[in-house]
Amino acid sequence: MRKTLSALNAPEGDPSEPPRQPAPHGMRRGSMVRVVSESAALFDALAITATSLAAEYFYNGWVLAGHPDAERALGAGAIAAIATILIYGRMLLYRSDSVLRPRVACLRKMITGWAFVVVGLIVATFLTKTSADYSRGWAMTWAVATPAVIVLGRFSLSFGARKIIGWGHLARHVAIVGQGPVADRIAAHLKKRSPEIVLIGLYDDRLTARSDGDLAPMGTLDDLVAKGQRAQLDEIIVTVPMNARDRLKSIVNRLAILPVDIRIAPGLPIIHGAEPEMSALDDLVLISALKRPISEWQWMVKSVFDRGLSFLLLLLLAPVLLLIGMAVRLDSKGPALFRQRRHGFNHEIITVLKFRTMSVMEDGATVTQAGKRDTRITRLGAILRRTSLDELPQLLNVLRGDMSLVGPRPHALAHNAHYSELIERYANRHRVKPGITGLAQVRGFRGETETPEKMKARIRCDLEYIDSWSLWLDIKILVQTVFVVFFQKAAY
Repeated sequence: MRKTLSALNAPEGDPSEPPRQPAPHGMRRGSMVRVVSESAALFDALAITATSLAAEYFYNGWVLAGHPDAERALGAGAIAAIATILIYGRMLLYRSDSVLRPRVACLRKMITGWAFVVVGLIVATFLTKTSADYSRGWAMTWAVATPAVIVLGRFSLSFGARKIIGWGHLARHVAIVGQGPVADRIAAHLKKRSPEIVLIGLYDDRLTARSDGDLAPMGTLDDLVAKGQRAQLDEIIVTVPMNARDRLKSIVNRLAILPVDIRIAPGLPIIHGAEPEMSALDDLVLISALKRPISEWQWMVKSVFDRGLSFLLLLLLAPVLLLIGMAVRLDSKGPALFRQRRHGFNHEIITVLKFRTMSVMEDGATVTQAGKRDTRITRLGAILRRTSLDELPQLLNVLRGDMSLVGPRPHALAHNAHYSELIERYANRHRVKPGITGLAQVRGFRGETETPEKMKARIRCDLEYIDSWSLWLDIKILVQTVFVVFFQKAAY
């Protein structure tokens, strides 16, 4: 008799469970396990620099009753911090298992790595003839105190992170696609990693009565996509054989609409010198098929940038927004703001705000795009649409986390349903938050898309933006928006 997944994770394996609340916009809480690992690197850097400064004040300031040189201590600490992080990274000391469960071998590596840094600094000061500029007492105090601080910090971080994981806040939620011995082995390995990893279920693209493994699948790919859009899901491991190319491609393309990591487990043993895009789960190889477009730290940076700048812009433009709102009310009958439901991050339905520019308020199964000489557009609406001033209320959408300043433009629900059937990878644009402006807009793909070719060109720009995102790219697009979008004649 085949076991059900409830034998591994009963609370996660029941398909009748009520939908859990989704994680905050843009980043799943389960993916925060990686943030814990990266936090260890940040702590090490701060600990090394702070210990250098403390040693300077302790030895040169208190022991010798002299005048501490804080600038010199901070400079040496910063150089040592960079070198230590690079060495620790090569020694795999920032992997999640090294951070969450530091063992004696791990701690020995940390001390050894720091010793290499100290020796390197001594050699560097000797070669540059600057050793006389540094106090030997300070150097010895710093060299001895730093590993103690780092090791203590690693234990503290590990204890705190495991406590939070035990409460269910940092767990990484993983689903498996496929049936058979490989899927069973991966499920067993993931079970050993509980509670930091939660197995939410096993799914298959072709449910059959035959028994390929010990675990019974919980549903189809459609069920998995639906679950990923309403609950926490951080990673999908596909266990389909590598020789089933068409089936594998179909599965990955189907799951690509979800903002999660997708990895392929071919069931091969670990090969020495594997490619960087491969990772290991105990004695199994996982091949990265598709990564989330923006990492956890990048989401944080982008979110802070978006909300901070949108808040400043709302303060600066408040009089302008008020005047436009009053003008809209005086120009034609109806409210100042137009609200329309659109798809946001991970296909979540959001309400997008705009200044009303038409005499109609379409938000149903049929939404007609505005065109040239459209009689529905009001007199003031024509000016607002041409200069994109009608989009300014979306700064409120950015402030509350529904949108970003830069990203693929959100489309009406009716348009989404229509173009998803016509354009390949159209739905992939929802792997990031929609934006007020985007790469497609500054390249001129703006306004009415009366042909599928025009929409395809816009989608190509959206996907290019997602694949090459950086904060600098966002800044460039915002600057170009001022000079290109606001004064472009494509919108009407």
